[in-house]
Amino acid sequence: MQVGKSVKKWLYIIGVLVITIVAISVVFIVIDSKNSAKVDIMVAPLSAEIKIGDKIYKNGTYGFEPGEIDVTISKEGFEPESRILTLESGATTKLYVYLTPLEWNKNWYYNNREDMMLMMAIGDANADIESKAYSEKNPIIGILPIIYAKYDDSWDYTEFRIDGGGFEECSRDFCLKITDTTGGNYENALQLIKEKGYNADDFEIIYEHKPVTPLK
Repeated sequence: MQVGKSVKKWLYIIGVLVITIVAISVVFIVIDSKNSAKVDIMVAPLSAEIKIGDKIYKNGTYGFEPGEIDVTISKEGFEPESRILTLESGATTKLYVYLTPLEWNKNWYYNNREDMMLMMAIGDANADIESKAYSEKNPIIGILPIIYAKYDDSWDYTEFRIDGGGFEECSRDFCLKITDTTGGNYENALQLIKEKGYNADDFEIIYEHKPVTPLK
């Protein structure tokens, strides 16, 4: 009898522990899903105040509820920065900002090496982010420039190249530019773009005939 009671007692204790563990796990899952959007913060100077909502943060990665958040970054002697970030569940938003010193404080970064190194790291990180976004938006960049040159035995030749970017003549932030050395190759260039797996109609195209005297 005594053994039966002891077994029941331990089964009861184990059951309570299991229920407690499950309840705690559920709480953590709810908290984790609630804060499923992440913000990676890197701000210079290090002593700047980073205010999100009514809380103050330091450099690091934090979880937030998906949606919009108001961010204010400030420090005496610097131009403040205010932003509204839209956070998505499961995604990490990068908040990489360095404050601009006021005129009377313009030498701050030169006089504070750690902040200067951080400012440079932020500039590099933002440049990488912009470059990646630009490439993802315009994947043809990965195969540019395309250079076509064909010579025959008499040194007659056909030559043109295709570049991409935000040229002065371009009304968009990205165009294709055909620079035709020998002339008459506009359609040939469009065909080459097609052969590379892209639709020329998707791009604003600038054509330039730029003759070059061939070497004999």
